[in-house]
Amino acid sequence: MFDSIKKLVHDCLTENNGTSYCPFRVGGCALTLGGIPTFLGCAIYTTVVNGHFQFTEFGVGFGAMMTGMGVLAGGVALKARTDT
Repeated sequence: MFDSIKKLVHDCLTENNGTSYCPFRVGGCALTLGGIPTFLGCAIYTTVVNGHFQFTEFGVGFGAMMTGMGVLAGGVALKARTDT
């Protein structure tokens, strides 16, 4: 199972030739993997400190996180369409 996950990640991050890494996909993956825990941690922290949940700030942060994930998913989908 670990090998199949490793192959999936490798296929998502490489160009069509399968050997060179796409800098946009690698950057998008790094931002997504770093952004999700940061967003959740900040949301929990501000709720604990302020004592109430702020929907506006949560919505802006969630939208930014989903935009980053959408860009990464778009890059992977583009590779799937152009792969021969």
